[in-house]
Amino acid sequence: MKKKSVKISKNTALLEIGVEEIPFSYIEPALKQIESFTLERLSEIGLNYSKLETFATPRRFVLVIKDMSTQSEEKLEEISGPPLKAAKNENGQWMQSAIGFASKNKTFPDKLAVKKTEKGEYLFFAKKIKGEKTEKILLSLFPEIIRNISFPKNMVWEQSGFKFARPIRNIAALYGAKIIKFQIADVVSSNWTIGLHTYDNSKIKVETPDKYFSKMKNRYVIIDNNERKLVLKKSIVDVVNKIGHVIEDDSLLNEVNYLLEYPSAVLCKFDKKYLELPKEVLTVCMKKSQKCFAVCDKKKQFTNYFINVKNGPAKHIDIAREGYERVVGARLADANFFYSNDIKKGLESNIEKLKGIIFHKDIGTVYEKVERIFQTALSINSNFCLSIDEKLLEKTVMLSKADLPCEMVFEYPELQGTMGKIYALKSGQPKELADAIQEHYYPLFAGGKLPKNSLALIISLADKLDSLAANFAIGLEPSGSADPYGLRRSAIGIVRMLVEVFPKSNFSGIIDKSFEVLPEKIKENQNFKSAKDKLLNFLWQRIENTFDGQYQKSEIKSVVGAAKLAGFKELGALSEKLKFLKAAKEKGDFTQIAESFKRINNILSKAKKDNADISQDVRQDLFSQNEEKNLFASLQSTKNEIESFIINNEYNKILEKVLEISPVINDFFEKVLVMDKDENLKKNKIALLSQVKKLFELFLDFSEL
Repeated sequence: MKKKSVKISKNTALLEIGVEEIPFSYIEPALKQIESFTLERLSEIGLNYSKLETFATPRRFVLVIKDMSTQSEEKLEEISGPPLKAAKNENGQWMQSAIGFASKNKTFPDKLAVKKTEKGEYLFFAKKIKGEKTEKILLSLFPEIIRNISFPKNMVWEQSGFKFARPIRNIAALYGAKIIKFQIADVVSSNWTIGLHTYDNSKIKVETPDKYFSKMKNRYVIIDNNERKLVLKKSIVDVVNKIGHVIEDDSLLNEVNYLLEYPSAVLCKFDKKYLELPKEVLTVCMKKSQKCFAVCDKKKQFTNYFINVKNGPAKHIDIAREGYERVVGARLADANFFYSNDIKKGLESNIEKLKGIIFHKDIGTVYEKVERIFQTALSINSNFCLSIDEKLLEKTVMLSKADLPCEMVFEYPELQGTMGKIYALKSGQPKELADAIQEHYYPLFAGGKLPKNSLALIISLADKLDSLAANFAIGLEPSGSADPYGLRRSAIGIVRMLVEVFPKSNFSGIIDKSFEVLPEKIKENQNFKSAKDKLLNFLWQRIENTFDGQYQKSEIKSVVGAAKLAGFKELGALSEKLKFLKAAKEKGDFTQIAESFKRINNILSKAKKDNADISQDVRQDLFSQNEEKNLFASLQSTKNEIESFIINNEYNKILEKVLEISPVINDFFEKVLVMDKDENLKKNKIALLSQVKKLFELFLDFSEL
């Protein structure tokens, strides 16, 4: 990661918001808000600078704006006046409305500009607005920045009622050596801050921004979070080097970096007897209880060593180590107790307990969900011709959620699936079954790994589809950024499995099955009737998003639009179609083809609006011109070939046939009047064009190009 520069010039501004400890998950979103808001406001104000940077620790947000101009740029504001026709008389002399407008703006009518607008010609005055001093701008900007930071949860700590994630305890606000004085809540800004609260809580005077970073580091606070992360990594490597290496965990590293201000790694160890616990349990237990890093030896074997990180200088390490080891030891003793109890009870004994776990109050229990998953899984197994043994499938589905009542999963929910696999293997279940219990939750995030075996894939598809169908059926589809039940992730997982693993499958019937097996009380819900259509649109949107950024939106909509007509069938062809379309568009003759088909689409759309019947059979006896006969003949001669090419994804051959028929279509449009006065002839011509469209619409939706 590139380290941010901290070289500060004399015209640099510094804002530090000193707070009580901020939750880790709040910090990075707040930094992004500070940056985006400040950038936007500086642009609006017209204040120039060379660089804007944000930093954070758990106890402060910091904004640095480098090389700022001494004042904002001069602006021209256009002020609208009276219409020109009301400003001059017939002799071209200025009337009172123009004179009054000019006088109000301290100028003369002849100095006013005339501009054309949608409403006609109007007088305008270009008013010069002088630039404002930077110091004055910062006086209003800094409080604005603080007030515009939003958090998931806020608190009030003093009488003014100001809300923030945690109480603000100090604000340092400087422009060069000048203090920018303002008040937020009960805190008045100043040129002082505090150092590491656990080591030295005394005030630190900041004379100028250029001294801020070095002064803070001397008091054991590394402000730059990127620099602090590098120090954290090095500290860990230094203490573990002789033993082996830490088990990499980027999310934990990032979290620890925002939990402290001056990292000092401490090598610790726990009792070797706990190595009998699964390494997944050891890792999660240490991570959750004390944010510790697990350690492997040089042969990559899990050890009883772990690393905790002290907030402050490397002093009194032995005392810190003793405390860390005592806490982790107690947590591992608890985990060992949970693990032993779970093993004694066995996984299968938990199936009945699923009847007491509510999946959702309006949907039912986890046990009921498992029963639905099995029915949908049977349908997938049959439709996808996977030939999974039905008894094995049923047993795996019933055990797939059986670790949820376990003591270990109750204590550490992030181990769901993982403990199911471990307990299944312990009880002698086949590895394929055990793997499926863990992997049916995959992918755990949008780009995460997919299940490996067919058994896991079937259950994963069925589980995710059931969650989507049930939630949509009671009106709980995601809206905006809100998605409390992770339905977007489930949909992305389904799409990825269909595109990457089952590219030639037809998923439409499976979707029908997922709604069919829902309980009657859900089917009586007022949202049920529209739920399937909403879910289909939701899935198609996820499919479009899969290719977003790789292709133009029109290309994606054209290919996906054609695919919708076939339903969820052979989604694996989408990628190849898009590659082909992108290459074909570079050829000059493709534009002409697209225009022809777009013209067909426009005619058919107009006919639909006029309630014309476009589904009737084409009657050859009503053809009055050779161009109609030629188009119909071309259609008949190429129909079987094109349908075969579409099935076999032979896109170049389809394009060749389109090129063959394109001149015939053009001749038809040049010589034939489609909207004939004779109603029967008009309907017949429209029906002919409809057949042309139907032939190619499974290939591309030309109306989108």
